[in-house]
Amino acid sequence: MMPKSITKIEAQKRKGRFNVYVDGHYAFPVSEEVLIKFRLFKGMEVDDPLIEKLKAADNVSKLHNRALNYLAHQLRTENEVRTKLAEITEDQDAIDAVIAKLKDQQLVNDQKYAGSYVRTVVREGKNGPNWIRQRLGRKKVAKPTIEAALADFYPVDQVIEVGVAVAQNLIAHHKQDSEKMAVNKTKETLVRRGFGFDVVGEIMTQVDTSELAGQDQELIGKVAEKYWQKYAKLEKYQQLQKTKQALFRKGFAMDDISQVLESLNAD
Repeated sequence: MMPKSITKIEAQKRKGRFNVYVDGHYAFPVSEEVLIKFRLFKGMEVDDPLIEKLKAADNVSKLHNRALNYLAHQLRTENEVRTKLAEITEDQDAIDAVIAKLKDQQLVNDQKYAGSYVRTVVREGKNGPNWIRQRLGRKKVAKPTIEAALADFYPVDQVIEVGVAVAQNLIAHHKQDSEKMAVNKTKETLVRRGFGFDVVGEIMTQVDTSELAGQDQELIGKVAEKYWQKYAKLEKYQQLQKTKQALFRKGFAMDDISQVLESLNAD
């Protein structure tokens, strides 16, 4: 079999892309990266295995460029990049090659991503470590990587500091609740926002609830009157019991409940 040779390398209109001709006929396109890597030149002898290797290398090169475009505006996790590339090709070897190259270039680095993510959440001051664990876990960041980022950028003292600020803001929005109810709702919200049970107690000891302390007496009368009217069609005993249960669920102290019900029943 006569050896094949490259007879022409022609630049495409697309920057960085070239057409390669073998034995006078168009054979395949390559990127500038592949052209340089394999040192292609006019007159170079090529065989079928090398041509297939060049085509595979070009596919990786094109896929790498697609990955660069995807990474152009923000950091991405390895899993996010893999998922994006899998939408473009089913060639897992090509995807693996691109990911390896991106890692070498420090363009895909889950540790770096996790650190950046944690710092952003801390700066926003709305959520706790468990919220971060959940979100990064969904992005397939490894647990040790997540924990390392939290240890570096969200230590316990800062978790408590952020939690106190969040709790203080929540308390201010519960002025229509009893002190007990306001505190319980705040604790529940803190847990939902990713603050662990182990720190919520400490957070609440540092929250100023003085505004709530005096509002129960003022509030219970209004709330009791509302339920008293709601159950007005019931027999007196049932009306008392239903109103008592409703006030207890609202978090009012039993002594205060008994006192306000005695007043309502006397009217």
